[in-house]
Amino acid sequence: MISLIWAMDENQLIGKNQDLPWYYPEDLKYFKALTLNKTIVMGRATYDSIIRRNGKKLPKRHHVVLSHRSVEDSEVEVINDLEKYLDIHHDEDIYIIGGKTVFEKAFPYADRLYITHIHQIYEGDIYLAPIDLNDFNLITKIDQTDLSFCVYERKS
Repeated sequence: MISLIWAMDENQLIGKNQDLPWYYPEDLKYFKALTLNKTIVMGRATYDSIIRRNGKKLPKRHHVVLSHRSVEDSEVEVINDLEKYLDIHHDEDIYIIGGKTVFEKAFPYADRLYITHIHQIYEGDIYLAPIDLNDFNLITKIDQTDLSFCVYERKS
């Protein structure tokens, strides 16, 4: 199964200066619970921002990075064609974690979307294009004060 996972504010903002524009520990815990021991796929800028923020890659996950340059960590799988990678049958769950271009390219392949809707407006510089959810059903929604954790599944 191919899933996209991200958080966005009311204006579909997802980033600021190659980082998250907000800090919600409950969203980070949600992300960790879903992606732990899974394969995560990201663009080079997203990978670099994780390293910059944490000083290391995310533990207990197989990292796949879309890049035309190598990565210093030999345990990181580098790919240069996202569509070719997603066209291959994978036995494990794949989570696409960003950034914007990777989300947009992977959207047609998505079986599931994990979207944390943030009920605030933040300042930033990376926005997703409007998302057409007509091909998806909302299967779960958990509301908290500032967040809604929504899971959408592609219609058969």
